[in-house]
Amino acid sequence: MRRTYILPTVALLVLVAYYVYTLYISESDINYAGDFKETCRAGTRLRAFKKNIGSTWDSRGIAKLFDSVNLEVPFGEPVDSISVNTTTKESFRKRYLYANKPCIIHDIPNDWIAMKTWTFDNFKERFGKCKFKVTGNNNSLKYNYYHHYINTPKHRCDDQPIFIFDSSFADKGKKMRELLDEYTIHDWFDEDLFDCLSENERPNFRWLLMTTRGAGTSLHIDPVCTSAWNTMIQGKKRWILFPPETFTSDSDFNSEIRGAEWFLKEYPKYRHLPHKDIIQLPGETIFLPSDWWHITVNFEDSIAITQNILTPNNFTKARERVYEILPKLYLKWIRCLNEDPELYNKLNGKIFEYRTLETIDYSSDYIESESDVE
Repeated sequence: MRRTYILPTVALLVLVAYYVYTLYISESDINYAGDFKETCRAGTRLRAFKKNIGSTWDSRGIAKLFDSVNLEVPFGEPVDSISVNTTTKESFRKRYLYANKPCIIHDIPNDWIAMKTWTFDNFKERFGKCKFKVTGNNNSLKYNYYHHYINTPKHRCDDQPIFIFDSSFADKGKKMRELLDEYTIHDWFDEDLFDCLSENERPNFRWLLMTTRGAGTSLHIDPVCTSAWNTMIQGKKRWILFPPETFTSDSDFNSEIRGAEWFLKEYPKYRHLPHKDIIQLPGETIFLPSDWWHITVNFEDSIAITQNILTPNNFTKARERVYEILPKLYLKWIRCLNEDPELYNKLNGKIFEYRTLETIDYSSDYIESESDVE
């Protein structure tokens, strides 16, 4: 009889010992102040990089708390879900693009090479030595080091995870530019008033995003009244969208908190406000209208591609914002619009501008810095 109790007792003791060990590991051995050793080149370079961009090490326990709370149940209102196979271009533009109404679009990337080849390991093979822009003071990081980051458990517990957020990936030589051939801009989004400018002149408009679980943006709107499409290639992401009239500016909220931390700490303050709530899956494209406030968090390691467009319905308010931040470029842009018959007609010929180079302050002109875009 005694033997019948020995095995269960031993098993219970082993489980208790393992539980205590895991608690000890999580609370003491995993020291996110950086007190663990990495002898590989990628590890030492990455740790030096993280020191230069400010502390991203876990200090508030956000990563652990995020793992313990289920945030994958939408709370706000859903958006319409449509397909390019069953909806016409004219219907989309009337119901969503020109109505400034968000939606989920299916079947855009069905034939993209990116859907079959873009993985974190694939990028290591192809672009391991290439540098990508990442969050943290507009810094760049060699992809081999980022791959080490996402595959090292102790690095993955950052409160504010590093993620690739690169608007210039296509400007880094022929090899990187091949990525542009691996996805296609759908003709629903072929209308862009900035197309008359060169890629080097126009404000940043396309981004490659490669993110870990828990990473995300801060609450923001996209620059100069642009709308955006965002296609998920791998992973799962949650979006919260507030209508344009919800906030007057980013001074109405804490614009420094991002991703998992926002959903845990800030979202409860705004859940009572009207908003859209979206869970985005691979192959789905989010249409984000201009001036909608939005924030995201990734539930899985994710890869996405996004581009911003300026459509004629937003031209009037956009032109003043462009003039405010890019006055010299603005004047060239207006001249280009006037010289393009098709664009001129789309804007009903109302592109008169009385301001000249002599009336603007040259020193106020600058190229738009990196903004938070999903």
